[in-house]
Amino acid sequence: MLTLVTAFSFIVVVTLVLSGYYVVTAESPLEQRVRSLVPEPAAQPQKQKAGRFGRFLRPLLASLGQYGLGGNEASLRQTLSVAGIRGTNATALFVGLRTALGLGPALLVLVPRISSGMPLGTTLLYAGLAWAAGHILANLLLKRRAGIRARLVSEALPDALDLMVVCLEAGLSLTATIARVGAERSKMDDPLGQEFEQLALELREGRSREGALRAFGDRNGVEDLKALAALIIQSDRLGASMGKTLRAHADVMRTKRRQRAEEETRKLPIKILFPLALFILPSLFVVVLGPAFLHLAHFVKEITPALKR
Repeated sequence: MLTLVTAFSFIVVVTLVLSGYYVVTAESPLEQRVRSLVPEPAAQPQKQKAGRFGRFLRPLLASLGQYGLGGNEASLRQTLSVAGIRGTNATALFVGLRTALGLGPALLVLVPRISSGMPLGTTLLYAGLAWAAGHILANLLLKRRAGIRARLVSEALPDALDLMVVCLEAGLSLTATIARVGAERSKMDDPLGQEFEQLALELREGRSREGALRAFGDRNGVEDLKALAALIIQSDRLGASMGKTLRAHADVMRTKRRQRAEEETRKLPIKILFPLALFILPSLFVVVLGPAFLHLAHFVKEITPALKR
């Protein structure tokens, strides 16, 4: 009975706190009206099919995320977009998952310790640490996924530009070139190919080329894509040769990719210094100096009786 009362009290307190936060940070009717008038970005085409468990879990996490902390953060939406997690309820889904990862371990720590009569202060401290660990872990995994995806996009950009140059010089228009590059590279499960495929879809739906290109650069958080979008828009306005422009830009991107690889290579000696000092050198000292210390200890043990005389 005590366990049920404790769990019910904790759930009531958490619900009141989250409800108060939601009421304070809720959007005004004017903001909701403006948001309803602004069209949502087109969802990225996905070829994965959710299983039976996912179909029930996703709505539950999304509904939980609507009342979770951080549901209205613009930076969170941008990070999710960079990580490739998009959609109408992507933010609510992630916040729900983050809330579950935080509250689940906290409840597992809080309820048994209070039921067994342990000190309340220590119990709350452990529960808070469990919640913070789950919360931070979810954010770290999201940022890691966003960083990996941004790196893959930057590395694939020179090759995609070369393919665009070939298509343009073969006589295709810019829109047809973007669609062809997206179709070819998306078959290789390439994030950049998926972005080009989404860009081609937006252009076919009637969105202006300038608006689609700017959204293409902004939603990925990669400076190289923003520079590419600005270059294409400027070349289109001035009437310059798109093939020559992209060829020169591809050379620049290839040089930047080589420079990034050289930079990572130069960082390697510094990165390997800490594992070398912490793991390799101590074991090397044990192997090299261990026999000498054993002989020294044996010698000291033999001469100690003689010295005592």
